[in-house]
Amino acid sequence: MKRILTIVLFAALLLLCVACGEKDDDASAPREIDVLAEAQGILSRYSLSGGTFYTPGGEDELDADLILSYFGDATAAPDFSLVETYALYIDETKPISPCEFGIFKMKDASDAETLKAFLDARIKMKLQNAALYPDMDTSALTSAKVTVMGKYVWYCAVKGANDAIDASLKGES
Repeated sequence: MKRILTIVLFAALLLLCVACGEKDDDASAPREIDVLAEAQGILSRYSLSGGTFYTPGGEDELDADLILSYFGDATAAPDFSLVETYALYIDETKPISPCEFGIFKMKDASDAETLKAFLDARIKMKLQNAALYPDMDTSALTSAKVTVMGKYVWYCAVKGANDAIDASLKGES
């Protein structure tokens, strides 16, 4: 009788340990981001206007020439056929005070680091070019964030808001 009770208790403990050790796949998976809604929220929250807001199928859409112009200046332009959707804001109305951000959802997470490398190179190139213009406010560029989270890649170079935008997109605020 003691053996049977011991075996039953041991089996119950074993099942309890297995149940506690299982991970909830949904909790560890990166959150889904509504790219357009998040980008519009950033535009509104930080009163960004005057620039161009690019989205697929929107009033302004990235074409091959714009991709090369915006993202091919530091290295070869990234392959945007790997991007599922995007929202990109670039304000070129005040060249001495750069302001831009972009959120990209890749078709496959394995391509996210490649796009991140292009975005890092873009920020670096803009900072190198800024050295030629001493009046340029580079604070948005020097504190720029480029982040990968699963299939999502985003960057922000918005004066005084990079940390907050990054945290918001990570779901931390």
